[in-house]
Amino acid sequence: MDRPRILVVEDEPLAAMEMQETLEDAGYDVPEIIASGDAVLPAVLRWKPSLVIMDIRLASFTDGVDAAERMRVLSDAPVIYVTAYPGRGSQDRAARTRPYAYLLKPLAPGLLRKTVERALSGQAAVP
Repeated sequence: MDRPRILVVEDEPLAAMEMQETLEDAGYDVPEIIASGDAVLPAVLRWKPSLVIMDIRLASFTDGVDAAERMRVLSDAPVIYVTAYPGRGSQDRAARTRPYAYLLKPLAPGLLRKTVERALSGQAAVP
């Protein structure tokens, strides 16, 4: 059986590598780190992910929320947002895209693994 495929959309290389390592150690396939919102759609078409971990603030014209909205045309994969900027405006805007979860950086590896496991199993998000 194929391992669940997770795309990580993160423009900070160290944070991206930490997420990738945590996820791969947990048995997930992380085929690519996407560093810009503009590269999300081609990656979704190429990899057909089971789940997407999306940074909200990206160093590109398209931020994570815009990328998630556009992604919905191609995929219904759950989205877990991550951010280091817990502003209410960003959270409200992200909520309109119906993400599975909204996590604050720095991410605890155990919380990331547990959230991903729950999302992939179809369990309801923990508020």
